[in-house]
Amino acid sequence: MSALDEVLPFYRFRERHERTIAASPDVVWSALLAITTQDLPLSSLLMGIRGLPSRISVRSNGLRRASHKPVIDQFIAGGFRKLRDDPPNVLVAGAAIQPWRLVKGEVADVCDLAGFRAFNQPGFVLAVVSFELEQTEKGTCLSTETRVQPTDSRAGLAFLPYWLVIRAGSGLIRRDMLRAVARRSDRQ
Repeated sequence: MSALDEVLPFYRFRERHERTIAASPDVVWSALLAITTQDLPLSSLLMGIRGLPSRISVRSNGLRRASHKPVIDQFIAGGFRKLRDDPPNVLVAGAAIQPWRLVKGEVADVCDLAGFRAFNQPGFVLAVVSFELEQTEKGTCLSTETRVQPTDSRAGLAFLPYWLVIRAGSGLIRRDMLRAVARRSDRQ
């Protein structure tokens, strides 16, 4: 059972990736929280392309390529909220967003798990991302999963083309993050 089953058990869109890292959960957790966009060359490029419309319009809410701030911290600063934080096992963050609106999409302020579960304003999707660590014989299995649930059919129709375009890139970003965590874990 995934930690996401407690947060968003019903969803319309999903992406999941995992990697076993030859290190303890504590080391992998520390590495996860420490990775920056400098550790993620492919992801930086893809996120830069995704954030281009907002940067051109002088409204910026994307990750910066040269940032030394950890990616998880940037993610939280961008509107996602920690909905479950159980070190070194689980981190779940979520938001009510309109990602298909590349320039003026809203991010509703959902402060906590109760607010996230109660959010039902039309025209949004509820998006959650998890990082779960499980100790195995070979080290730590780090998995990341994204789930998205529209709040209404209009949001679902608006999100579908966006998902079809970004899904492959989203998967590349998740795998890039897993590789970066493994590299940092190896160095520790």
